[in-house]
Amino acid sequence: MRLSASFLAKARANAEDLMTDQCVVTRPGDTTTDPETGLPNTGTTPVYAGKCKVQTSGGLASENVEGSAAQSMGAVSLVWSLYIHFPFGTSLRNGDLVTVTSSANPELVGRRYRMISPQSEKSWATACRWNVKEDA
Repeated sequence: MRLSASFLAKARANAEDLMTDQCVVTRPGDTTTDPETGLPNTGTTPVYAGKCKVQTSGGLASENVEGSAAQSMGAVSLVWSLYIHFPFGTSLRNGDLVTVTSSANPELVGRRYRMISPQSEKSWATACRWNVKEDA
C-alpha cells in the first residue's frame, strides 16, 4: 500500500483537531545568582505556545510495597502513563516544562508537566508525542 503526501497532511490535520488544550512550553535558561540573597535563579525561555492534548494511558495495577501496612493489606495503586501531543514539527526537548493554560477539563488548567522523552519516531507520524511526568 502506498500512502500519499495528501493523506499524511490530512491525518496530521485530523490529529491537530483533537488538540483542544492550550499550553506554554518553557526551557530552562541561564542561571544567575541573586546578589542580595546569594541564591541561584534559573531563568526560563518560552519555546512554544499553542495547541496540545494531554493524554493518559494505562491504569495498570501496581502493588505498593512501601511500609508494613501496605504489605499486609496488599495495597494496589494505579500507575498511569502521561503523554502530551503537539502538532507535527514542534521542536521541543527533554526537560522542557509544559504548563496547560486552557482545557475543556478545568482540572488540567495550571498543571505543569516535565517532558521526559519523545515517543518512538515513525515514518508516518501525525503528531509529536512526548512522555511527561507531572512537575511539582
